[in-house]
Amino acid sequence: MPGFSDEERGRIREQLIESGRELLLTYGPKKTTVKDVTDPVGIAKPTFYQFFDAKSDLYIEILQRELEEYMENVRSELEGVDDPQNALERLFRCYAEFAEGNPFIQQTVIQGNYQEIIGSGSEERLEELVRAEMAEFIPIIEDIQSRSDGPIAEMAPLTVMGLMGSSVGLLVLHRDEYEQYEGQLEGVEHGYYEQIQDALIATLARGLTITE
Repeated sequence: MPGFSDEERGRIREQLIESGRELLLTYGPKKTTVKDVTDPVGIAKPTFYQFFDAKSDLYIEILQRELEEYMENVRSELEGVDDPQNALERLFRCYAEFAEGNPFIQQTVIQGNYQEIIGSGSEERLEELVRAEMAEFIPIIEDIQSRSDGPIAEMAPLTVMGLMGSSVGLLVLHRDEYEQYEGQLEGVEHGYYEQIQDALIATLARGLTITE
């Protein structure tokens, strides 16, 4: 079994992550094998397990990085936004854009079964990742709540997150169906999905923040 210096281990690990991400996006998680990941890096298949316990752990590492980038984008988008309704709209749009535009999320969540891809053996690490991301997300919601006298002020942050997922997130999951309506039903024109999404986000943000 080859020994690696700390510098070599760091370099190889990064190469495995990049190789895994590219292959997953190209062929999908089910068609990507450990050997597929290790070949471009120039190491043997068994050596992979010096860096990750399983292929699913590699995917969780990729997911963590995608989520970190997403959170940075959220914080940047909300920086300097004082109006709670505007802030909530931006938060919802960031969520939708991430779900729609991130290739990894599309492969593992929108088009695939992430639980099958991640694997039962990595459930604990996935739960830790989810808890960590929620810990970052909750203060963002609490900040919006602190500046609103609307219904959102009395809600638990997790409730707000649940509303976002069950409305904006669910719409993203059914995007293809809405786009199929374009040109097939009378009165449904190009951009129907975008119109529905804009109306949903604006209505939800207003309803949660407006003061009666």
